[in-house]
Amino acid sequence: MRLRAFAFGPVLAALMLAAGAAQGADALLVAAGAGYRKPVLALAERFTARTGIKVEASFGNMGQVQAQLRQNPAIALVAGDKAFLEPMQVFDGFAPLGQGKLALVAARGVPLKALSDLKDARFKRVALPDPVKAVYGKAATTCLARTGLDQALQGRLLPVATVPQVGAYVTAGEVDAGFVNRTEALALAARAGEALDAPAECYDPIEIVLGRVQGRAATPEAQAFIDFVATPEAREVLVQHGL
Repeated sequence: MRLRAFAFGPVLAALMLAAGAAQGADALLVAAGAGYRKPVLALAERFTARTGIKVEASFGNMGQVQAQLRQNPAIALVAGDKAFLEPMQVFDGFAPLGQGKLALVAARGVPLKALSDLKDARFKRVALPDPVKAVYGKAATTCLARTGLDQALQGRLLPVATVPQVGAYVTAGEVDAGFVNRTEALALAARAGEALDAPAECYDPIEIVLGRVQGRAATPEAQAFIDFVATPEAREVLVQHGL
């Protein structure tokens, strides 16, 4: 089912007139995959500046997000991989955010020019997000299998829960490299070593969307946020964060 397309201007104008009341109301709650913390928070900040509506967000791997969705009936919108969200059958529509891209980031001082470099003995430990519950963990394991690198890396892979945790291990020098998404790779640029995008053909396409939770998102605030993510301003934010 496609989301209803409201004109953003009238909705935004009405909400700005009610901004004083909105400040005292409950915040719009959004859950998202941890690898998209920065773009979601950036979108929320821009949206709040435009409307006065406060947005609160929670993050985790997609398994954790699914649990949050069950436990917190106030979550109205969820940002994540459509292939993971759609089978949950709790959404009445999706708004596109962009295409997710798998990346590999090396620790400082560790040369990295190609994915095949992982065969080298200098890569003693390579981190990746949870291969079952995290979108980019699944993408990384698929990529390693398709390129034959899974055999070379046996005993050297370190699964952790989320993309940001991989980034923390890389920047701390606890691992020699880690699989993240392009969003995280951009954020790590000043604190990590070289980074590269994994070949697009080594993992399945990742369509990042904003899902509207059935029975929870039928509010002007939720619809206004959905409309906002389709604006050129929001698109600029998403592109800046690797989507």
